[in-house]
Amino acid sequence: MKFAIFIPLFLFVFSGNVALSQKPTIKSTINETESALLDILYKDTVNPLQIKLDGDVFKFGINPFTNSTISLLKNKKEIYIQPLGTGKLYQVKKEKEGKYHIERIDSTYFNGANFNAINFFMNDTLFQYGGDGYWHIRGYLTYFSYKTHEWELYNANRLVIAFEDGNNNLVYNIDRKKRNLFLSNSFSQVDFPSSLNVESIDSVYQYNTQSRIWTTLGETNPLLKAIIETKGALHYQMNEYSIIQNKLELIWADFENNTFGKFKERANGEFKENWLSIYLNNTKYNSLQFFLGNTFYLIKIDAENKLTYSSFIISKESFNISNQQPIYIPTNKFVQLISHHLIAISLYVILGSITITIVIFWLKRRNAKKELNKEVSHILNNHFFESLTVIEKELIEALYEYQLKGGFVSTKLINKIIGVQNKDVMTQNKNRSDYFLKINQKFKFATHKELPLIIKTRDGLDKRQFNYGLQEAYISELTFLKKK
Repeated sequence: MKFAIFIPLFLFVFSGNVALSQKPTIKSTINETESALLDILYKDTVNPLQIKLDGDVFKFGINPFTNSTISLLKNKKEIYIQPLGTGKLYQVKKEKEGKYHIERIDSTYFNGANFNAINFFMNDTLFQYGGDGYWHIRGYLTYFSYKTHEWELYNANRLVIAFEDGNNNLVYNIDRKKRNLFLSNSFSQVDFPSSLNVESIDSVYQYNTQSRIWTTLGETNPLLKAIIETKGALHYQMNEYSIIQNKLELIWADFENNTFGKFKERANGEFKENWLSIYLNNTKYNSLQFFLGNTFYLIKIDAENKLTYSSFIISKESFNISNQQPIYIPTNKFVQLISHHLIAISLYVILGSITITIVIFWLKRRNAKKELNKEVSHILNNHFFESLTVIEKELIEALYEYQLKGGFVSTKLINKIIGVQNKDVMTQNKNRSDYFLKINQKFKFATHKELPLIIKTRDGLDKRQFNYGLQEAYISELTFLKKK
């Protein structure tokens, strides 16, 4: 009976969501295959990584308990192991090349509600998003606190539920520069808890870890949705881009700029060649693929647990940008913009309409002035000519006659007509200018024309001299001068 008292306590401690103080423990039973993978990762000291490992192949000396997937994360030089389905977190410690051990750094005992979660580093903070367990899909974020050694809740303006497994395809992207998490879609539990059916919500989402706000960007492009939902489709992250593998074809996706497309034929051919060179055989093997920066690693583990790999560089220049497509159709964002700024938009529409009306009215009036009939134009020109002095008339007639002959009137002839041929240069210049100014003013006042009647151009031989003529556009209206 005494021992029976402890049975409920034992079940309480080991059967649910319980947080107990744990001391960091050291596990040194890392096998050669796991060490070979860690050797590859430790050579890179810059690029981040988040991948999921098969718990039957990679164990890292951890009792798998109820989980079958291990999340491996890399942040700069540090590597972490997080068995999904638990709250445990281990840090890998390198003793020398080929020899490692792990240290547990959390202080929790948690089990059961974060299978298929998405772990990622945003700068130096480790986040965990979504996942499922106890027949329920999570829609919130937690982060690992190095102060409490616990997973703490990270607030958001709403819940967007998602999880990542082989049956419910999802592409996510981590934008560490702008601190955004992008999702190609989310999920909904239909009639939960009466049923466990899950449906995909065809909307692209963005979560910003600074503002802690989820934003629905728009409807997922059906073309991209079909690619993602293809059986066996894989996805990776290459720097800021998502790479989707559909059989032996690579697709690139840029969530920040809302575009996706195929790879160039040559680049995709090189990928096929590398893929088939390492995986095309009839022997039993396990495989793993991931990007470190823009280096694509193809890992193969044979039946004897020997790890071999091939790697090659893929750059942005491999993208075929001639036939880009949008990742999402931003209809929701447009409707949201309209609804949030309806009053301001209405005001702009009214002001714009008034402005357009005024412009149209002004253009019509201006064109009406230009489109005077010949009779009115003739009357106006006669009024103009009658308003001129004798010398001004003589100037206009001389300019008109020379214009018909294809020439211009020289400065000397102008000076002779206005009677200043024997005066000094300054007096000549002033008098010519005064005559031409008065004539052009009378012409504009009488005819409402915009361009001046008399124009001057520099002499072709002597750039210091000017020649004078009439505006070519008005010659046909001055035919009455022939009768003078």
